[in-house]
Amino acid sequence: MKKIVILSGVLLSSYGFAHEPYVAPLAFTTDNTQIPVIAAYAEQALQAEYALQDPQFTIIQPDQKQATVQPSTTLKSATTFDLPLPEKGTYTVFAKTSYPIQYVQHNKQWKILADATADQVPPLSERDYVIASDFNGKLPKKVDTVREWTLQTYISKQSTSTIAASSAPIQVNFSTHPNALIAQQAVQLQIHKANKPLAQAELVVRAQGATEAQALNIPVQNNGSANITFPHAGNYLIEVSEKFGSKATPKNQYATMISVHVAQANS
Repeated sequence: MKKIVILSGVLLSSYGFAHEPYVAPLAFTTDNTQIPVIAAYAEQALQAEYALQDPQFTIIQPDQKQATVQPSTTLKSATTFDLPLPEKGTYTVFAKTSYPIQYVQHNKQWKILADATADQVPPLSERDYVIASDFNGKLPKKVDTVREWTLQTYISKQSTSTIAASSAPIQVNFSTHPNALIAQQAVQLQIHKANKPLAQAELVVRAQGATEAQALNIPVQNNGSANITFPHAGNYLIEVSEKFGSKATPKNQYATMISVHVAQANS
């Protein structure tokens, strides 16, 4: 999936991972009675830079009861809220955020039409999108789409418990509890869309602070399964989306972003 994010009319990045959203707790396992949760757009994985706009978070408690949180305070760099943890077990936190994207055809390929002028962007030969002035006249027909991200994370108080079913358009199931991941130990992911294995899935993993060049691209089988071995302990951002060819007519695009912690393997 080609990624471009424009916030408040400002082109933040030309292509690649750009500023993508995530949600993550201050700690993924805890004995606390409450814990801060942070959500933001970030260019380097899990390093907040821009707050989400008017997000609403759904919390699924260990007993499967649901609640919603509308953060009352938002920093410029991140959206934050306190998550109460009244009982033992795993809490699921998720939210959705979206952005409209327009496409046009250029040299028989569909490309994102960015709202920018020539002096704000590199030359056409150096970018993977187009702007109005690239066409020297009337723009071709536009196709309006929406890019939607489902942001997910899990917090376990004192012990892990069953993970709630995801309502994301793209669902990701772990063979190992996501709060029990260990470095150098393989975990299998099963990826579905509309309750069917997603054959054309794209799976990318980045350690906290990683750039596009440092991302791990994980192959996904036609049955929607993939194996990840996290190289070292730390926090990671997992992104799952659907592959689209540049010649196919654009349509709404979905991605699931999951933040996890990976523990150090016992020596």
